[in-house]
Amino acid sequence: MRPLTCSRYHFPSPWKTLFFVLFPLTLGACGFHLRGLPEAQFHTLYLDGKLGEVGDQELKQEVLHQTHITLVNQSDKADVILTLSPIQNTQQILTLNAEGTVSQYTLYARLSYHASDNLGTELIPPSTLTVTRLYNYNVIQILGKPAEQQLLTHDMQVDLVHQLLHRVLALHPALGTAAH
Repeated sequence: MRPLTCSRYHFPSPWKTLFFVLFPLTLGACGFHLRGLPEAQFHTLYLDGKLGEVGDQELKQEVLHQTHITLVNQSDKADVILTLSPIQNTQQILTLNAEGTVSQYTLYARLSYHASDNLGTELIPPSTLTVTRLYNYNVIQILGKPAEQQLLTHDMQVDLVHQLLHRVLALHPALGTAAH
């Protein structure tokens, strides 16, 4: 008796084509779309403060390429003023191995911020976002571990920027107050 193989049960070519054409159309018809940034309810943004090199670059890139918001250089010309504190990166020992050396860290990245309009009305009270990652440390892999930690830190900072943008883009400031 011969075992069943997957090669015996292929759809004929016209059925494959029909499936690959109808499936995306069905998803589109039901309203499915990939999650992206929400549509902003304001037009201009002033950034007060710095996140750090990676955070600032990611924030400006996302605002310029993913939204229809204009970054302005003066707070009185902005619909929303976003005040930022630098991202704080820390680590904490999570576990020790049998020899008493560190085998795992928890990496933390924290971002403090608040938002207001140009009249001083508070839109987001002082808030903090925190992101964590686990980092396995191994003395044997001493050359690759700092690079891994740097990649994790970069990833956490990018994640913080995306979370921040989702919160800021959900704001509904009173428009018409800024001098355009």
